[in-house]
Amino acid sequence: MEGISLLQAKTLTTDLNTIYWLQQNGFQLVETEITFALEFAKFSEKPTACECRIAGQADVAALKKLVGTVFPNTRFRPPYFSQAENQRFYAKWIENAVNGEFDDLCLIAEQNGKLQGTISLRFNGNTAKIGLLAVVPEFQRQGIAKRLLSAAILHVQHHNAENLHITTQLSNIAAISLYQSLGATIFETNYWFYR
Repeated sequence: MEGISLLQAKTLTTDLNTIYWLQQNGFQLVETEITFALEFAKFSEKPTACECRIAGQADVAALKKLVGTVFPNTRFRPPYFSQAENQRFYAKWIENAVNGEFDDLCLIAEQNGKLQGTISLRFNGNTAKIGLLAVVPEFQRQGIAKRLLSAAILHVQHHNAENLHITTQLSNIAAISLYQSLGATIFETNYWFYR
């Protein structure tokens, strides 16, 4: 296909016919993603308010810097995407989230005015979906992601959503462990293929 340098295809891991077709047509498996669902009717923990707030335009520069550095191993990685392309992609995503485009809302956690992390959300009927969840490296493994998730759950419940979907790559064991510790269950799994 002239002018197209990369084709991407996403398929359920159970769709064997599509997987076979993609493999026979030169597509390579690049990533496996796993989506968790947190159903609030079954949610055992009561979320507590945290010092998280809705991000505004004044936060965009710091958020772009954060997300431009914490996602180097996603499917937007070399050799398919340069580091600069990866950084631009996530910077644009978080800027759009702050502006309510694509994602509807962006929350940030901070301490003494210093950014600790961010989470973005998109609402669709009775389901909300997390777009990005990122923690500043110096604050990782300190409960910031759990605080952000708790704040997100409160916002989602305020919008009358009944469940929250969270997607990550299969290699992100820390995220998977966190989501499972909150009672999230596997909703679906997908493969990403590139050619």
